[in-house]
Amino acid sequence: MLITFQKLAIVKEERKQYFLEPFIQSPTDAARAFQAIFELQTAAEEMFCALFLNTKNKIIGAAEVSHGTLNASVVHPRELFKRALFHNAAAVIIGHNHPSGDPEPSREDIELLTKLKEAGEMLGIGILDQIIIGENGAFYSFLLHPK
Repeated sequence: MLITFQKLAIVKEERKQYFLEPFIQSPTDAARAFQAIFELQTAAEEMFCALFLNTKNKIIGAAEVSHGTLNASVVHPRELFKRALFHNAAAVIIGHNHPSGDPEPSREDIELLTKLKEAGEMLGIGILDQIIIGENGAFYSFLLHPK
């Protein structure tokens, strides 16, 4: 019987300089980070992204998890947490944009957050907040407005 062995390696693709607060201390810090890194406020399609944090809430990585359509982005917990594990993240802040400009969460946004929090609890990786970016600097934070 043949058994395939695989080696998993993490390769830093690139590093970019952003002039942000290094530690996320508020939903406003998180919203600014999503806007600066991913430019969500100007994206024409929905993008689902993540900030990966260490135990002191310092940003140690970021990734676009899913790129969707005008009003939807399919997100599977596996795709988010695979990236979180690669970054050795203690916690994650998730974020996406609403191309309509209205950052008010949909029913699907609320359901997704619940599903991701449950998956994160099993892995020991907390979801600290979900930020929805609208236009003109508007954003919605589930931390500030629990549903």
